[in-house]
Amino acid sequence: MSPFDPLARSNVNSAWGALAMEVLARLGVETVVLSPGSRSTPLAVAASRNPRLDTRCLLDERSAGFFALGLARRQEKPVVLVCTSGTAAANYFPAVVEASMSGVPLLVFTADRPPEDRACSSGQTIDQIELYGGYPRAFVEMALPAVAPPMLDYLRQTLVHAVERAMTVNPGPVHLNFPFREPLHPEGAAEPVLGADEMEAAATVVSRICEGVRILPSIDTVVLERMSSHRRGIVVVGDVMPSPGGRAFAEAVAAISDKLGWPVLADVLNPLRGQGGALPRLVSHYDTFLRSADQASALRPDAVLQIGPLPTSKCLRGWLKDIGAVHFLLNERPVNTDPLHRVAVPLLGTAGALADALEPMDTEAAWTDAWYGQEATTASRLDAALAEETAMFEGKAAWLLSRTVPVGSSVFLASSMSVRYAESFWCAGDRAVSIFANRGANGIDGTLSTALGVAHGGAPAFLLSGDLAFLHDSNGLLAADQLSGSLTVVVINNDGGGIFEHLPVAEAAVDFEGLFATPQSVSIATLSAAHNVSHQLIEDWETFAGEIGREPVPGIRVLELRTDRKADRDAFRRLVAL
Repeated sequence: MSPFDPLARSNVNSAWGALAMEVLARLGVETVVLSPGSRSTPLAVAASRNPRLDTRCLLDERSAGFFALGLARRQEKPVVLVCTSGTAAANYFPAVVEASMSGVPLLVFTADRPPEDRACSSGQTIDQIELYGGYPRAFVEMALPAVAPPMLDYLRQTLVHAVERAMTVNPGPVHLNFPFREPLHPEGAAEPVLGADEMEAAATVVSRICEGVRILPSIDTVVLERMSSHRRGIVVVGDVMPSPGGRAFAEAVAAISDKLGWPVLADVLNPLRGQGGALPRLVSHYDTFLRSADQASALRPDAVLQIGPLPTSKCLRGWLKDIGAVHFLLNERPVNTDPLHRVAVPLLGTAGALADALEPMDTEAAWTDAWYGQEATTASRLDAALAEETAMFEGKAAWLLSRTVPVGSSVFLASSMSVRYAESFWCAGDRAVSIFANRGANGIDGTLSTALGVAHGGAPAFLLSGDLAFLHDSNGLLAADQLSGSLTVVVINNDGGGIFEHLPVAEAAVDFEGLFATPQSVSIATLSAAHNVSHQLIEDWETFAGEIGREPVPGIRVLELRTDRKADRDAFRRLVAL
């Protein structure tokens, strides 16, 4: 059969797609998230036919991108995104940016027109070459499909290297652009161009990269000696989702703390607040007591070890910038984690590696006791005040979630005020809850879809979101029937953007409501019903705690809490000033 015969070309496209998906499955990839489209047919059909791949089809590419992001973040292995040509690919951009900045492995496969159809006004065609700029770890313009053995070897090894680049040292997205000539759909009458033996030989890979171990440099002994010379230091832990698990990470940080004699200040976006058994003397209310000038001065350290990015707290960031301490920045990826531009020593490695390398030092008990005493006093005061709070206050939702969410659950925190209230009020304990958030770019886009990805195939999940973040990604509700798992969405409906109430613009002589708060008139109950999603309006805290603590059910449910954003602001200011 001539290679110019349309039937033969269709079968070559199908074989190319089938080999690609088989290689990915053998490398350890488990999930393919795609959106409907014509040009991506060879990849989509191949994914759906491979029994080892969980293939999900989401209508909206932006939602699909964040769904894949959430799933990849929880699984810590690449998820494949597949879309058709044109602006469909552009809709992945926000998720690609977040994956790049958060270090989440994604394989972005964009289908494209062949070269002869580009730059000539053909339909559904844009310039997809390096579409995502410098955000991917690598970009490859794939060759047109062919079944000669050297070309099959090329396809296999390109995928091997793509997965390796997405996974190792500095994980992140990798973009492969796949051109296809028509016909695109499999032709039943076409003769097979690859037999079973040929496919088996072509798909043979050396190892399952997705299950590999990342090798990182050892910690410099000179730096260790310098760090250990300080008796009055602190360990600050930011947005870190460690591998292999939260307990191991907590034990490593506890060992660092014990050897140095330094207290640990933990952002809500890492496992430490949920692993109190491993690290019982944790400091989690620094955002409150460091607002006091007396406490901020009395607790000034000589050295700071920062693990991962900086915590969310603006108060903590301002304090760290001004204290004039020696700073050490430990990170598992070779990226700059210091927006404050301090005089600092960067360290590449894991908390476990640092814990193993450190030698026990003589510690200053009075220093650690001062921190732990202030933490205990503040925690007791805030717990008492929040327990007595009867009004629907957004901060109490985060506090109650931390105390009632089922053990081992996943929690996704939306950007803006949801993560900030959690930073201030999330209680330390031993509930082994995994916390997720899109804090790479700190945007609200893709909030619901990312939470759906976190929930898919995993532990029961909870999303804490404001009304604007939820509505901004309401197309995520279209994926309800694709979810295998349980997601409870807690929507704080305060009729607009509550975060702006905490900014100076709230007092400025401008159209604050129209330009910043932007209240929406959407009925969340009606929106949920339109997508066949369960909705419940929560009017008291007893009902809220009961709903959060009850046995999770499959699918999505929405719990709506209505608050007053100006009252929320005033309550927050009152609590942190007590």
